[in-house]
Amino acid sequence: MKCKKCNVSLAPYLSICPLCGTKVKQTHEENIYSNRIEELSTKVNLLYFSKALIKVLLLTNIICIICNLAINKTLSWSYYVLSSSLYLSSFFLYLILNNKISAFLLNMISLEILLFTISWLTNTTSWFLYLVGPFILLIILYVLLNIYLSKYKNILRNFSCILTYISFCLFVINGCIRLYKTNIFEVTWSIYSNIPILTISLLLMILSFNKKITDEIEKRFFI
Repeated sequence: MKCKKCNVSLAPYLSICPLCGTKVKQTHEENIYSNRIEELSTKVNLLYFSKALIKVLLLTNIICIICNLAINKTLSWSYYVLSSSLYLSSFFLYLILNNKISAFLLNMISLEILLFTISWLTNTTSWFLYLVGPFILLIILYVLLNIYLSKYKNILRNFSCILTYISFCLFVINGCIRLYKTNIFEVTWSIYSNIPILTISLLLMILSFNKKITDEIEKRFFI
């Protein structure tokens, strides 16, 4: 900025020329704002969203219970809402809880509760008690078994344990299906399918005690 009269360069904060005394007219205002523009974050806080949604579901359940009692004088259809909300909330526990194993267990338990509620309210509990309930329980135990075996580095012994559990699952599935159809728990086809499985499992267990073979397998598979 310069003085119009004597053409002297002036500091931007001066209002009078120090040389000739001429008043200086400011041609621009100082920018009081930062040149850096903050970007608006578009990311959703999933933890906050999960907690908020669970609170909304809780409020919804309370409203449904009140409406059910007011209309029917007893709890009936609100059981569907309660069990469904519980199952939906269990998915957000993966974001809220630090322990993912606990979140998984709560998710599976809430699924069991939802399916049992449906079977109970429709007076068809047999399919849940003989089929769905045991099968979900087998899945839970399978996941827990893998988590437990992951602590041990002997791959042959781990495979042997997993194959043995699969053999056990086949027995249970076969027996539950027969129980659902004939009201008698018995095993048929699972005997034939489990003979090779248990044979391989036993062989792997025996080989797992041979350190040389175990080290060679771990080396070959980069374990």
